[in-house]
Amino acid sequence: MREYIRSVTSIPKLFLREISISPNSLIIFSATVFIFIIDLNLPLGVAAGIPYALVIFGCLWVSGTYLTYVVSILSFVFVVLGFYLSPGNIVPVEVALINRGLTLLLIVCAAIMVIKIKKTNVDMSALLTNNLIDPVSGFKNMHAFGVDLNTETFRCQRYRRNLSIALIDIDLHQLNQDKEIQYPALDIMQKISNNIRSKIRTSDLFYQIDTQLFVILFPETELSEAKDVCEIIRNKTAFPAVNGMNNKFFASIGISTLEENDSSLNLYQRAEAALSLSKQSEKHQVSTLPEITNNKDKNVVPAILSRSRTN
Repeated sequence: MREYIRSVTSIPKLFLREISISPNSLIIFSATVFIFIIDLNLPLGVAAGIPYALVIFGCLWVSGTYLTYVVSILSFVFVVLGFYLSPGNIVPVEVALINRGLTLLLIVCAAIMVIKIKKTNVDMSALLTNNLIDPVSGFKNMHAFGVDLNTETFRCQRYRRNLSIALIDIDLHQLNQDKEIQYPALDIMQKISNNIRSKIRTSDLFYQIDTQLFVILFPETELSEAKDVCEIIRNKTAFPAVNGMNNKFFASIGISTLEENDSSLNLYQRAEAALSLSKQSEKHQVSTLPEITNNKDKNVVPAILSRSRTN
């Protein structure tokens, strides 16, 4: 019983929340009352359905469906009250009833259309979000990376900010040498990806664009700062064993940074070239283009906190 009362009382709370968030809600609500006042003084009959339908369609300006339900019910009630409160002897009762019935029908049809439109918009937004997220890993995918890369490249060039990109290729070396014990590669990659994600800032953007290939976008980050963080990721990615098995995981990382008059394609291609250098020269290595020297074994843990957000 308590849960039922709580669910009932939550409806007006949600409606009041919609009213307080959007000034459009107050306009729609006020317009509904204004139409009712006009209808009392000038009995509109079936013509009243048009302005009522317009305010219902105006609910598309406000997110959520509670306002649509309230305005539709209020319009329905106002039309019925208008029949009893309007001055009589203007039109025959039969004509007035037909007009009011058609008005109510128009209100119901408009409400159904608006609610269906809103639900369709929600479904489309959810579908678009799912298209940007890998269903297995839960991280942003290749499509999301392409969109964000273009956006960040444009933003950083316009405001002259730093932007670095890192490609991380995971090599599952000597995986499951013990044939009697099989540890799923998918579970291993999930652990590694979560490990990598925990080593970067919340403002850094993380993507899984292939089974064993990850990308990190470092906004407001210079090349040397991005390399410091990737050295941490490299050191923390090589696990000596999983469940007692002699497995090794190598991370080859390539990094590039946005240059003047650069494009998102050139930025990505330089990161790919840097990744190729890491794979060719030595496994489990961080390479940059242009190349910078850095001691990959030094303790650089404070780099995550010390990286500047503005330059």
